[in-house]
Amino acid sequence: MLQEFNVGMLALLIFPLVLILDFILGRLIRNRRRNAFEKLKKKGIGYLKSMSWQDFERFCALHFKAEGYKVEMCGLGGADGGMDLLLRKRWKTTLVQCKHWKAKVGVTTVREMFGVMHAHKFDNVIIVALSGYTKEAENWVGNKPIKLLSGPDLLKSI
Repeated sequence: MLQEFNVGMLALLIFPLVLILDFILGRLIRNRRRNAFEKLKKKGIGYLKSMSWQDFERFCALHFKAEGYKVEMCGLGGADGGMDLLLRKRWKTTLVQCKHWKAKVGVTTVREMFGVMHAHKFDNVIIVALSGYTKEAENWVGNKPIKLLSGPDLLKSI
């Protein structure tokens, strides 16, 4: 009985500490996100262009987390099979491909992502292209479950 009492008392003592640590860590993470978004607001598209492709993928992950998605990062190790991020929200899974290119993304890339989406049975796909898209790519999307985001689109959403 003494052991049960000690374990129970220990749990009562540790629980508030866990809550405090959770609160502090949550604040630190939110502050880090807020700082990244503040830098972006000040520097604009130049800030996005100055990032490495890995940092751009991380930034996109932060963007989607701020939009309420659960985010899984898939592509930082190199060849990713067209999957940089997986987003989950309301029982749907969205595939995200991040393109930190100087040139506009063309229709070939958009078609490839549509194929990857179907092959893995995801609900939709978002392509984030820093420099935007060709007209052909934009026209091909039509009413397909594909969303095209450009660098300026990211800036507007912050």
